[in-house]
Amino acid sequence: MSGRMKKAQSFGDAAERVLGRLDNVGKRHGARVVGVWSDVVGPDIAHHTQGFALREGRELVVFVDTPTWANELSLMSGDLMRRINERIGEESVTSLRFTVSKTVSTERAWSEAIKRGEDAYEPDPVVPAELSEVERDQAAHVAAVIEDPDLREIVLRVMMKDLALKKGSREGTGSDPR
Repeated sequence: MSGRMKKAQSFGDAAERVLGRLDNVGKRHGARVVGVWSDVVGPDIAHHTQGFALREGRELVVFVDTPTWANELSLMSGDLMRRINERIGEESVTSLRFTVSKTVSTERAWSEAIKRGEDAYEPDPVVPAELSEVERDQAAHVAAVIEDPDLREIVLRVMMKDLALKKGSREGTGSDPR
């Protein structure tokens, strides 16, 4: 062991220092500030906005979908800056600039269209079909190779349920009679 002792430090602290030296223009820090925007403002405001960039002079540029939102958020800018700086843990933002942009409304329209599409294309429920005696015997024959009786019973039940669902799907009993 050498005569001098090195101070123990966490990997996170060391990585933070190295990245800080590599990021001499502060882009990583700016990305962090932009990244907390949605969490800080909550889902209602985030739905109409998008954090864009932290500019020199620590001005956070935020895209908004309408002039009304830009005006409303300008009135709230002091509180919003305070909340962002509290979340980051230092005074990272000294001003906010709200810019009307079609980007926010376009992304919102796409998100809503995707959601509607997902809702419209949910698979129809499948009603399990009754298995024939031959199908039940075949499943029992396949499960018979399992030595443990409890495990064999579980496997057999799962296999029969799966077969009944597949058979129901093939027979087109996809509509629930309830």
